[in-house]
Amino acid sequence: MRSRLRPRLPSLALALAYLGLGLGAGIGIGASLPTEAAPAGAPPKTYSRYQKLDVFARALAVVEQYYVRPVDDQQLIYAALEGMMSQLDPHTQFLPPREAKLLREDIEGTFGGVGMVVVLGRKDDGDRFLEVRDVIPSSPSDLAGVKVGHRVVRIAGQPIADFGDLEQAIVKIRGKPGTKISVTIEDPERGLLRTIELTRAIIDPPAVEVDYLGEGIGVLRLRDFTEDSARELADGIAALRTQSKSGSGEGELQGVVIDLRDNGGGLLDEAVRIVDLFVDKGIIVRTRGRQGLVLDESRATRAGTERDLPLAVLINKGSASASEIVAGALQDHRRAVIVGERSYGKGSVQAPYELDDGSLLKITTALYYTPADRLIQASGITPDVYVGAVSPEVGTAAMPNRDSRPELPSERQTPGHLRPEDFDRDSPPRVDESEAVRAAGDDLQLRAAVQHLRVLARIESHG
Repeated sequence: MRSRLRPRLPSLALALAYLGLGLGAGIGIGASLPTEAAPAGAPPKTYSRYQKLDVFARALAVVEQYYVRPVDDQQLIYAALEGMMSQLDPHTQFLPPREAKLLREDIEGTFGGVGMVVVLGRKDDGDRFLEVRDVIPSSPSDLAGVKVGHRVVRIAGQPIADFGDLEQAIVKIRGKPGTKISVTIEDPERGLLRTIELTRAIIDPPAVEVDYLGEGIGVLRLRDFTEDSARELADGIAALRTQSKSGSGEGELQGVVIDLRDNGGGLLDEAVRIVDLFVDKGIIVRTRGRQGLVLDESRATRAGTERDLPLAVLINKGSASASEIVAGALQDHRRAVIVGERSYGKGSVQAPYELDDGSLLKITTALYYTPADRLIQASGITPDVYVGAVSPEVGTAAMPNRDSRPELPSERQTPGHLRPEDFDRDSPPRVDESEAVRAAGDDLQLRAAVQHLRVLARIESHG
């Protein structure tokens, strides 16, 4: 585990620890902190930041003493912490030990599971299910014939509706390697339902999938930003170069597509290293804290840069956080053509603070800005060339702008999100505010043609 997950507890966490000690000493309902008269507008001489916790301590004592049934003190404290975090923004959270362990496993990229990537879905009749969005190659799910698009409707005999949220369902599926779990899979296209037993295994998925398309063009699909993602991406480029030179004898690698669709992010350091593979100088990402104060800047280094390799980056509504940092940096440096949909818009920085019982506070501390000082939060990255998801049932000429993730509200649609504010600074315009693109109006084909021409002009001027 990286040391950055264990910073020194801030004053809020220390206050909570202090409160726990006070409760253990038996703070009573009638207890109160002494106060003295003070001038109007000035805090009392005996003011303490912990004084406001007296209300909470009293409420807890009342519930413990008078509630009709015995209560679990720990669960009450956890519920209070969850409520406190919910008053801030959607990405500031309290995670009890079990969920904190799940987060650590995701960050490390290795865990005991069955090799499915799922999202929560809902049928027309309201029944919930887990839609399979990806299957890890050679995983238990892959070997059992689970495919993208299949639906998990039961886990160990329990309907998905029995689980409070997606995290609870994932915790149920994961477990000790070598143990078994049964899942009921629905194939919506064929109308088939089957229950399979999967043996959990250590899932250590490659961060990058390599696919050579021919004619010197390859695709590197980046699943997430875990440790060594940048190294795996560099290895993927080397593998594509080898494939382009061997077999058909096509020669040099002509271009690479980096697929960041449905990549929800991960480690910031890896995002910076990936941009640094393709940019030889300048800022990669800025983080700004309260009132827009610059807290940190990451800069590119010249060594080992793939300066001349043509790049295209695919993003969609599910591309978030670290994916948006990579796409935004390559776009601002005119180093890649960004293709797809407007990204999710998750541009906030969360710092994790571990508590003594294994639980975790994940608190928003700053916001991300692209090299051109564009705010990502609730704005997202607008592609150079917009291409919406296309329904295969109706052909490529129809519904070109259908939402790729209709079940996923974007950051700007999420209640309580941090609204974009630039602290009275002038932000550079987004790419979609081009005069020529606006003039093309609703003619989607003309808009796409104008977008391509604008990108080609930018790349030529940069080169």
